[in-house]
Amino acid sequence: MDTHLIDILEDLHAAENKCQQFEKKYGILSEYFFDAYTNGSLDDDGNLDFAEWAGFYKSKQDRLRRYRTLVIRESPFIKSLNKIQFDETIA
Repeated sequence: MDTHLIDILEDLHAAENKCQQFEKKYGILSEYFFDAYTNGSLDDDGNLDFAEWAGFYKSKQDRLRRYRTLVIRESPFIKSLNKIQFDETIA
């Protein structure tokens, strides 16, 4: 596997782990937190955790975009999947 791809995966997992810590602490999924944080509907009272959490969430989203781009463009596994015909009918 490409070293760059491994680095992205490690960053993605680290950001995900930090987001999960904040989710457990505050009882809300990062996606919902970030939406409230960015649209100004979150009463943060200067909570420094929130800025840190938002940073990890943005990092996670960025790494996920980079991962998808690299995997679709470079992965031999994905290229071989594109050749497979899937039957979409459900019995």
